[in-house]
Amino acid sequence: MYMAERKPWDSAYKFLFSSKQVFHQFLTRFVEEDFVQGLAVDDVELVDKSFVSEELLDRESDIIYKVTLPGREVYVYVLLEFQSTPDKTIPVRMLLYILQLYDQLFRSSTKGLLPAVFPVLLYNGSLPWTVPFNISELIAPEIPQKYIPSFAYYPIIERDIPPEKLERIKGLVAAIIYLEQQEDDAALRRTIDKAISMIAEEKPEQLRQFSHWINRMFRGSLENRDIDKVNQLTEVKTMLAEVVDRIEQRGEQRGVQQGIQQGMQQGMQQKAREDARKMLERGFPIADISEITGLSEQEIKKL
Repeated sequence: MYMAERKPWDSAYKFLFSSKQVFHQFLTRFVEEDFVQGLAVDDVELVDKSFVSEELLDRESDIIYKVTLPGREVYVYVLLEFQSTPDKTIPVRMLLYILQLYDQLFRSSTKGLLPAVFPVLLYNGSLPWTVPFNISELIAPEIPQKYIPSFAYYPIIERDIPPEKLERIKGLVAAIIYLEQQEDDAALRRTIDKAISMIAEEKPEQLRQFSHWINRMFRGSLENRDIDKVNQLTEVKTMLAEVVDRIEQRGEQRGVQQGIQQGMQQGMQQKAREDARKMLERGFPIADISEITGLSEQEIKKL
């Protein structure tokens, strides 16, 4: 398939999903489960090698995040399957990887239940995904069902996501999947403008990631002018963000200066009132007190 011929696909996704902003977008826009709804970006954290074994994290096809929910934690394990044809061993492989992760969690746990691990498969092949979603369907029912392992994973099959849905979802991940759905270079060039419009509202950081992705994955498939469109959008958004930051900083500085000036004015007025009270006690005429302190005669009479 057009997409499967690109060998660095797994590592490119690994790089992309190393950004928690991108992974949060992927999780909340493409996983239709209640527990991911309402998650904030800061609720997701990439798992590093200090927590799990290097063997588990060194595979280019594995991504593991910890998700913080109210009062509990959940781990999200994503297996990237970027082969041209479905692999019937996927349920067995995923269960093996999950068990390895549970082994790590078990060793680091002290007491109580182990945290839940949510398994996700991301497949971008051109052929339909015909592999069962539960490992139990691959095991002969020669013994009672209760002794047969049951393990299901959440499938995200790129070819099955309607383009209209991706256009509605928008964002960096949707734009990438939209481009990956194109069957040849000609189709890719025809849809690049649509993909760019889908990321128009992204922040400069995500635009830079998209620009890196495009340059890495599609440099030989797109014309230079198409690559330049992405780069120009990134540069413009970055420039605008810098301008906004400068304006906000100036606004903060002005706010501090105004606060200092207001404080000084309030202090001077307080001192003037104190002096006016003392002069009233000593019998100074109100007109003279007004001229000396700068307070109006009406203010002095109130004192």
